[in-house]
Amino acid sequence: MSDPINVRALAVGTRVMLGSGAEVEIIVNPEDGVWLFARYLSSADDPAMVGTEDMIFAQDVVEIRP
Repeated sequence: MSDPINVRALAVGTRVMLGSGAEVEIIVNPEDGVWLFARYLSSADDPAMVGTEDMIFAQDVVEIRP
């Protein structure tokens, strides 16, 4: 099991992987510990999501990308 990710500390521009396998870039972090606003960089499940922005639930974040 991996260490928990403190989403409150994630800066704008940080890339993260979601449980769905999608990679997103944070564009706004309200630092509420629940939501992130992000732009999809990749999405194998739905390629039409690439380039779109959406709210991301903090529990969906599984990895911080380099």
